[in-house]
Parts: sequence; structure tokens; C-alpha cells
Amino acid sequence: MKHIPYIISFSFLLFLNQGCSKKSNVQPFEAGQTIPVLFDPDRLSLLDSFIDSITIIPLETNDNCLFRQAIMQVKEHNGLIYFNNFTQQLLVFDAEGNFIREIGSRGQGPGEFLDMRDFIFTSDETIEILDYRKIERYTLDGKYIETVKRFDFIGKDFYCNPVSFCRSFSNGYYLWGGMSYGGNEKLRGSGYLMYRMNEDMKVEEGFFEKKYGDGGTIDRFKYYQDKILITPSSFNYNIYQIDPDDSIRIRYTFDFGKYGYKIGEDFDISNIAYENYITGITDFHETDHFFYFNFSYQKYGYSLLYSKATGQTFINSLRPASNGKELRLFLVKAIYNDRLIALLEPSSLKFELNRMSPENIKKWGLEAYKNINDEDNPVLMIYKTKF
Repeated sequence: MKHIPYIISFSFLLFLNQGCSKKSNVQPFEAGQTIPVLFDPDRLSLLDSFIDSITIIPLETNDNCLFRQAIMQVKEHNGLIYFNNFTQQLLVFDAEGNFIREIGSRGQGPGEFLDMRDFIFTSDETIEILDYRKIERYTLDGKYIETVKRFDFIGKDFYCNPVSFCRSFSNGYYLWGGMSYGGNEKLRGSGYLMYRMNEDMKVEEGFFEKKYGDGGTIDRFKYYQDKILITPSSFNYNIYQIDPDDSIRIRYTFDFGKYGYKIGEDFDISNIAYENYITGITDFHETDHFFYFNFSYQKYGYSLLYSKATGQTFINSLRPASNGKELRLFLVKAIYNDRLIALLEPSSLKFELNRMSPENIKKWGLEAYKNINDEDNPVLMIYKTKF
């Protein structure tokens, strides 16, 4: 059966094969897609300039659904919310925060995984989990179907440890990241960050030539309309898209002005003064009304929201607001129905409320959460935008 990527609203590899991969020519998506970013770390947007309201949904807490590690991915499908805490669990909740089920479990037997890196929904209504050296398939209600593919990309001549994947439009997969040289200096400066694999997990094409040790961040692939969007590696300010014919183009280029590093032929990441530049883009999401992403500058994180209708850019710090009393925008894990979805530990929410002014707590309707139990599961913090 032919599979194509299942396009969902939420969001949320490297294979070194010397001699069989070829470099891809990535062409611009269309003219006029360079977007200037007027970033000033001393002049940031207040939350109420782009957020209309906030809803908090506590996730059910019981012995069957305790999160054992930080949540790395959040995705929505058919009204249910799936949480991947990276290597340990795939837990499913409904939109009210009630626990529904766990998909698979950690182990080495049939239907078990050693290290869950990523998961996707397929067009035939199944779930595929990227594990260490294999891909497992389950029904939506959690029943194990089969081990779809096995692979071993770790050897003397190459090293691959996939952490992010998606279906290609032609029966194969795209794999990304997790590069380690494994002590083999011959591999330094060779290979690509992303590969398109065929049905037999053989390399068809390599993309984003790899010269330095980058590529481990998970959740590189997001979906918008009939396209797959790719968040790039460090010091790359482009967002790429994969079209239905499996061609890859630049969709957007972000110009950070003096804060953006100008990469040339003499680019040497080892000589970059990181504190002087924005190091790259992460967690890109796009809807019909806006796009969102995070970036880092001088070791601090920032979020950017861009309105397609007005061309306005809103930049907020992921740290507590400078005046100490305003609510901040927490790290967005996913977007659904034009809402920004963050995941927050109860202790972090209590800390935030303890430093905020009573006026701001009342403005955002957060009074009921000041005494939340520190031992409970995280809460979903849902931000409704003004556009």
C-alpha cells in the first residue's frame, strides 16, 4: 500500500553513506519571501499585544499516566492529544485532559521500544514510532501491528542515530539528525543532515551538507496544507518545504540584520562568537493566519509570532518579563486551531503566579491555579491569539 504523510494541525536521519548520496539543489519557494525581523532584546512585545486569552487544562494524574520525563513532543489527532516524553512513553489524553491510553511500552519484545525518538500518524490511520534501529506500527487504539522497518546505520564507515522522521510522498521516509562521529575523524565534514530513504531504507538523496557536529534536535518536520515544513540546522535562517513531488525548496528566509550571522564559503562554526548572533530557528509552526518559531540570543530564548494579515512581528522572551509582573509566553510545543499550546510543570506555573502582580493574574483568569499540586502531571497552557 502506498503511504503519504498524514497532514495534521499540531506539530511537532542522518545516514552517512559515502558514495551513494548526492547533493540536492534547493531552489527558492517564490520571490519576496525574505522576511525582516526587527529584533531588539531591550524592546520586546508584551503578551497582551498579541494574545487574547489563556486557557489552562490540567492533565489527569494517576499511577497509569505519570510523566516520568520532560515532554518533548505534543501532537493532536482526531480530538486526542499525544505526548512523547522522548524514549519512555507515548501517552494519550482527550481535549479535557482525561487520560485515555498508553501506546506501546518500553522494552525489547514485540510492540515494545527501546528509545522512542519520534512518532507520526499515517494516511491509513495508524501510528508509527521511530525507535532505535527500527520503526514500529500501532493502531490508533494502541494495538501493536508490526515492525515496519529495521535498519542499522552504525558502522565503521558511517554513523547514524535517527531522532526525527516523516513519511515521504513516495513510499519512503525522510530521516534527520543525531550525528555523532563515533571517534572516526574520517567522517568529519562528510554526509548530510537529512536523507530521503526508499521503501527498503536505502538512501535516495541527501540534503543539507554536513560539515560540523549539528543535527540532534528532534521534531524537525511539521505539516501545513499539502506540504512538509523543515526547521533547519544552526546558523541557517531558512525554512524549507517538501512538495508532493518530493522536491525541496526554501519557503521563507528570515533576515535578523546585525544579529544574523552571514554564512560564506569561509564559514567556520568553531570560530563563531556565539553570543553575538542568533544561532538559529527551532520549533517552526505555520497556520493560515500566522507562523511561530523560537530562537536563541546570548544564551536566552525568544519566541516570534508573525501575523500574515498585518505583517506585524511580535517577539517575547521565554524568560520572566523584565518588569517582573507580566505573564510571559512559555515554550510552545504545538499549535492547534490557531491556538499556541505550551506544556508547563505545576511548580513552574506556581512560580510564575507568585511573581506576577494580582492585576495580571486576574486579567488572565489564573486565580484558581495558585495552589495547584506540585506532584501532579503538567498542565496545558493554551494561548488564543488576536489574529
